[in-house]
Amino acid sequence: MRKTQWIQRIVTVSVVAVTIWLFWPTMMPNNQVVAHKVLKPKASSSTNQIAPNQREEGIATSITSTEITANDTATLVAKAYAAELTFPPYSQPLTIHDFDRLQPNFYNPQSIPIDDNGTTVNAELSKYRYTYPEPIMATLSAEGFPNKNISNAELTLVDLSTKETLLTTQFTQGKDDWHATLEGERNLPNQLQATVKAQVNGKNISIAMSLKYIDSIATLKGFSLATNQGANMVLQASLITREEGLYRIRANLFDANKQPIAHLVSKEKLGKGSNHIDLKAHQSVLKGKQAPFSLSTFTIELMSPSPGIPTRYGDSSITQYHIDDFAVSSLNNEPYRPSDQETQRLQLLQSMVQGK
Repeated sequence: MRKTQWIQRIVTVSVVAVTIWLFWPTMMPNNQVVAHKVLKPKASSSTNQIAPNQREEGIATSITSTEITANDTATLVAKAYAAELTFPPYSQPLTIHDFDRLQPNFYNPQSIPIDDNGTTVNAELSKYRYTYPEPIMATLSAEGFPNKNISNAELTLVDLSTKETLLTTQFTQGKDDWHATLEGERNLPNQLQATVKAQVNGKNISIAMSLKYIDSIATLKGFSLATNQGANMVLQASLITREEGLYRIRANLFDANKQPIAHLVSKEKLGKGSNHIDLKAHQSVLKGKQAPFSLSTFTIELMSPSPGIPTRYGDSSITQYHIDDFAVSSLNNEPYRPSDQETQRLQLLQSMVQGK
């Protein structure tokens, strides 16, 4: 009996370790430190709304679900990884539900309750990560009472390491909410906090919001015409890099109806100066999709060279790139063949499921 329990523990730990090993490199970092209640992002018109009673039923179902064993977990992970290997890691399918990839720089609004009647004050930044010389823009709004009940609203930028106030401005009242803008500056500290202070119904409130303000480490300048290379549509990106190192570029591919098709990723070691890096879209994500295509939502990163050194970010001089006159029929139908390392990972997971 003890031996069986010991084996089960080993399997459970192994599943967790392998899961982290498999998916850690592709996990999206959660950059925001949420100090208050987080509001869910507003759903787009193309996203199905979920009624309150449906949410409650979903929560109840998750609570009363049967216990998942270590073998069940290994089976689920193995199936998910096998499905993922249908597509190359550099060209993964993208849908309207992949919010983190469609809005990688989204800022979660912060909320603070004013009373026991559901009255709240909400604050948000226009984005989480800013690039010099972009201005820092904040919005303050009320829920459950008129905006005119807000007064003396102020936005302050603070250096968290020294608690020093760097910049301050007043909010101005608009039709439905309040707005404040801080002009950007070079070489701002890494650890920043935007603090909103105001009087609401005679009460003093304070809302803290973390953010990043960076000097760009690289700039995406544009793309060359798309070419076909076996089963891939290849787009060569032109970048100006300010330091050498391992760079990663991400972009989202859309069809003629502006519906997301794929999330493209490429990683390469680059020197300082003018450089090129290829993004590839595999035929498996292009089948049945309507051209012309377009690229947008660019993210440029200089990867951390060692623990303790943060990832640094670049910017883009373009917001969108249109891909005209590319024929998907010019690509061969060769399916993606997983690398030896990917195959070994899958075999390891399948062996764990079988208890080998």
